[in-house]
Amino acid sequence: MLSRRSALSLGIAVPGLAALAACGPNASGGTGGGGGEDGSASLRLAWWGNPTRDESTKKVVEAFKEVAPETTIALEPGEWGGYWDKLATQAAGGDFPDIVQMDEKYLSEYGGRGALLDLAGAGLTTDDFVPGSVEVGELPDVGLAAINAGLNAFAFLINPVVFKEAGVEVPDDTTWTWDDLIETAVKITEATPDGTYGMTQMGSVQGLFQVYVRQAGQDQYKDGAAGFDLETATAWFDWAKKIQDSKAGPGASVSVEDSAQAMDQSLFATGKVAMTVAWSNQVVAHDGLVPEGVTVLRPPSMSGSAAEAQLWYKASMYWAVSSTTKSPEAAVAFVDYLVNSPDAGKVLSVERGVPGNLTVREAIVPDLDEANTKAVDYLESIESELGSAPEITPQGGGQFEDILTRACEDMLFGNLTPAEAAQRLIDELTAAIG
Repeated sequence: MLSRRSALSLGIAVPGLAALAACGPNASGGTGGGGGEDGSASLRLAWWGNPTRDESTKKVVEAFKEVAPETTIALEPGEWGGYWDKLATQAAGGDFPDIVQMDEKYLSEYGGRGALLDLAGAGLTTDDFVPGSVEVGELPDVGLAAINAGLNAFAFLINPVVFKEAGVEVPDDTTWTWDDLIETAVKITEATPDGTYGMTQMGSVQGLFQVYVRQAGQDQYKDGAAGFDLETATAWFDWAKKIQDSKAGPGASVSVEDSAQAMDQSLFATGKVAMTVAWSNQVVAHDGLVPEGVTVLRPPSMSGSAAEAQLWYKASMYWAVSSTTKSPEAAVAFVDYLVNSPDAGKVLSVERGVPGNLTVREAIVPDLDEANTKAVDYLESIESELGSAPEITPQGGGQFEDILTRACEDMLFGNLTPAEAAQRLIDELTAAIG
């Protein structure tokens, strides 16, 4: 089971990634089975996931056989915990799978070392993708290193039952501010029994931190380095401390315990918290845990205007092709089928995120249940308000969530001031990026 924190971030270090230097375009090939003179091709497909994702992936591979019977695809499913260790080992040994499910945190790691094919240069069509959604897979020295398998955006989730119990109105998410958020949460805490809070502690949540610094005119990264300054980071930790001091959210010990809980045991899922945060592709999982379902809101803004919220479409995950594949045409054809075929979309649905291809999205929306429709509706509601796509996480940046969490928790326990936590965040992130 995923903890609430890991569900938000899925950010862990990848041991042995330095060995990827050996996996560039000139490395010895161990990938796939190559292509035959008759046009046949043998490919390997690697992904991480859960039983639902495993089953839908197997089904879409079977469906692809009807389109390209000359292509055989060997399946290599895995779980998040061991997936990156295995992938790094395979890359270092010249045994990289032909098609890999990729995460944004590690896109630069693999793409920067020449492990990934330029999909645009290889002929992948992206004409039907929503504007701004293709660029999130581009790297300066590679081109289109990966294409999103689905899109999401950062969101607030509301448990309407707790709001009703407290007699508090759900905020207008087009006008609320960061101060409004805390004020609303304080009212809920004060109007409910001890042990129930208005909001979770959000100071260690990377996605919301990035929303905050973008609204301050900065970003998480700029030119491969930290893109935010000490003043903005200090203001963030001041805000996180206010959540605790005002009792809008729980104290440090309860917050740390809650972040380690499985999602179904979290304070939010058990009705002890009114507001939490998540990426929109996690709406469905949370919706099923709350009796009346969740309400999805935009994050607050500094100005009280949703038009200045600076949200962006994030790839929930990507499809990438090995630069050493012996059958690049077949590999790209399969990726093309995954992201551009309505038939494939109907099999995969929105489990990997809402399709970036609008034609595929239109084909599957009528068959979605209420929870999945909430995720799609949210993405479409913010489309006209989006800011520019952020810079891809640089090599070493995958450690950011852990660095943020340590600094925030030490601050909440009183071991650091907000300014000291901010300085440590910048120093440790700079060291990790190198």
